[in-house]
Amino acid sequence: MMLKEKYLELVNLLNKAATAYYRDDSPFMSDEEYDRLYRELLQMESSDHLLKVPHSPTMRVGADIREGFKKVAHSEKMMSLDDAFEVGEVEAFFNRLDFAPAGGFVVEHKIDGLAVNIIYDHGRYLKAATRGDGETGEDVTENVATVKDIPLEIPEFSDLGMVEIRGEVYLPLKSFNELNEIRQKTGEKLFANPRNAAAGSLRQLDPKITASRGLRFFAYAITGLSALPVERQERLHSFLRALGFKTPQFEKIAKIEDVETIVSNIMNLRSSLPYDIDGLVVKLNSFEEQKRAGFLTKTPKWAIAYKLPAIEKTTKINEITWQVGRTGVVTPVAELEPVEIGGVVVKRATLHNIDEIRRKGLMVGDTVFVRRAGDVIPEVIAPVEQMRTGDEMTVLAPYNCPVCDSGLVKDEEKIALKCPNISCPAKVTGSIEHFASRKGLDIDGLGEKQVEFLHEKGWLNSVADIYRLKDHVMFLSAERGWGEKSVSKLIEAIEKSRTVKFQNLLYALGIDNVGEFLAGELAKNFTIDELMKADPGMLTAIEGIGATVARSINDFFSNPQNRAVLDRLLKELTITYPEKSDLTTKILSGKTFVITGELSQPREIFAEKIKDLGGKVSSSVSKKTDFVLAGENAGSKLSKAAELSVKVINEEEFRQLVLKKENEQ
Repeated sequence: MMLKEKYLELVNLLNKAATAYYRDDSPFMSDEEYDRLYRELLQMESSDHLLKVPHSPTMRVGADIREGFKKVAHSEKMMSLDDAFEVGEVEAFFNRLDFAPAGGFVVEHKIDGLAVNIIYDHGRYLKAATRGDGETGEDVTENVATVKDIPLEIPEFSDLGMVEIRGEVYLPLKSFNELNEIRQKTGEKLFANPRNAAAGSLRQLDPKITASRGLRFFAYAITGLSALPVERQERLHSFLRALGFKTPQFEKIAKIEDVETIVSNIMNLRSSLPYDIDGLVVKLNSFEEQKRAGFLTKTPKWAIAYKLPAIEKTTKINEITWQVGRTGVVTPVAELEPVEIGGVVVKRATLHNIDEIRRKGLMVGDTVFVRRAGDVIPEVIAPVEQMRTGDEMTVLAPYNCPVCDSGLVKDEEKIALKCPNISCPAKVTGSIEHFASRKGLDIDGLGEKQVEFLHEKGWLNSVADIYRLKDHVMFLSAERGWGEKSVSKLIEAIEKSRTVKFQNLLYALGIDNVGEFLAGELAKNFTIDELMKADPGMLTAIEGIGATVARSINDFFSNPQNRAVLDRLLKELTITYPEKSDLTTKILSGKTFVITGELSQPREIFAEKIKDLGGKVSSSVSKKTDFVLAGENAGSKLSKAAELSVKVINEEEFRQLVLKKENEQ
């Protein structure tokens, strides 16, 4: 490719990127990538001045005005800043001045937001505009007025004409996360970063939407005054705060060499800040010295932006793999084209579950934004849809466990896929630890380290293998860290556990959603043989067990690997049962009622009657409701029952239903 062609291609790419970033709030490349290409363009132009074209991004500050907004001409140009990526570049920048600064320097947080200019007329809020191309911006007057920490009246300016406050509108990280959570739930496209979200929020055609987003503002400059009331940048911060504005955090340094310490400190504190910063702005402190330093075409010679290492970059999803955790949860993981973020090479990022993949609209082969703030686990934020080629592939959830090939089950409440096989190699040690825990079989001496050691030796591959450990006593006693005494105690604890209460066994099996309480309730109503055969209707008749839990129990006992382990266990154990409830034979077992309206007796009496007969009482009508027992003035629940075709009965029909069921038995 000819140099001119390469140059023009780079100009067009960067102009598209700038338009996407500044105007459309839909970036398709990371800041770091843009900065790298921009520097490459600068280098090409400096080496051959004939290459430069009028529409080069080096000739402009921002981007074109977005449709739907009026244009506003700035009274004074809103300049951009030169960028430095190393401390040495900052020092070299100021060392090029033809004088030695005596007033020192101010180092401010460079907030990652959207630059705006706010105009006050005799102290009253008049107009606000975005930076735009530096000379003309977008009229966002109504939207900026919704930002609560921007004063709409400044009494100190009441005797003055037009005064302009310049600063950065930004979105705090807490508001950014809350906004993306809402957009996930509503199926909207997620914002890639807080800056993108702030820009999108400020450029809403409806100010009510802007007002709902939680935008904030930091002021850093004032123009329009014939003479500033202060003579230094550090005092400008105090002046702006006295007027009612917030200003970015800053530090004063005497020598430019001291900036290295500031950079080191901010790198440690960056992840704890409540907002995103993408760098530091280093300025001459004295306004007189700023004036003496002057300007270039588009940048001041008295200030420079030191860009911090990016915490967000773009890379490619090469593959989606599925990993099985210790509890059996199967999680999708994005296998990424390696990319360095914040000094760490990121190769993988969890995607949590298939629903999140769909909400974010991710595909295999996508170019994506990846974010890593501080030491936080890398996260894939959103796809860069503009970079799609058509070769990307839809992500499909697996039907079988990637480790043991068992059919996966879905927890509707947790939106997670799980492997139900208690002997799955990926979860076996976790299953055994849970089985041997105090609330389970209470086998002292089978903690995490012991279980992992025995599993590695090949002696413990399922919970049933616990009762075969006695076959390995001689070999185990010779292992380092064991010995005859500890092995003897372990075998003694195992033998003691052979007689077990049914509720403890149920808890120990680790059935999804079955904790200590529900294990006890199940034990009151079933034997192990009855429970393995129980249908969901019989299970949901028990207080506290809904359709999700019933499905978990049914899935567990339907799994052939689990049944094989249970068959082995039952040959080793003696199970004791609590006093048996006759729920499984009660006449309303598996039936759900909703009680509404005025009855001949308090509703509580009817509810107790239904529960005594094995039924379940719910507070709201749903598709799972079998009967609505209605009295006078029943209200909206009757409409809901009619909508869902749920049978409505009165007191007499309820008595007849009970009598009929009794006769059937």
